[in-house]
Amino acid sequence: MDVFPAATTAAKFSNVAQYVFHTTSSPAYGMPAAASEDILCTFDTSQIISCWGGGEYVHGDASSTAGIANASGKLRVFAGVRDDPFFFNLDGFKATAAAVHNAAGSLTFDAAGCPALDATTSTALVTQLKSAPGGGPPSDHFRGLNTLAIVVQIDKSLVTKGGSTVGVWASTNK
Repeated sequence: MDVFPAATTAAKFSNVAQYVFHTTSSPAYGMPAAASEDILCTFDTSQIISCWGGGEYVHGDASSTAGIANASGKLRVFAGVRDDPFFFNLDGFKATAAAVHNAAGSLTFDAAGCPALDATTSTALVTQLKSAPGGGPPSDHFRGLNTLAIVVQIDKSLVTKGGSTVGVWASTNK
């Protein structure tokens, strides 16, 4: 889970928020979830983390590269500043958005409200998204930016009670 985009090296996790990894498991993809398990993490003002999940618990300073693990080894956590992992070509996106905006008056739309584009126009827009304005390689808008990351490793037996297919989503709660 990444939070706090453009975090400085002095950034801290909130001591009043809960950081939650929600998991569901089912026998196969597309089937309703048969079981769920949440992994809940909190921080104190000293940035000491406490995480619970699947009947396991870990507590301590998780900022070292190895993170921390509980005695059974079934729950391991890292929490700290990391390079933002996402790539986004902001300049290419802006150029593509401008091209679409400029062509808006001549576009036709299907019943779902999607613009009808010919192959040439579609290819031109996709190419623009993959390059810098005017051509050349795209630039990563997030290069050099950090984020606060919480990385959880949990034994799969703790999150597969409903089957081997696992879905995961995260939330922050106050």
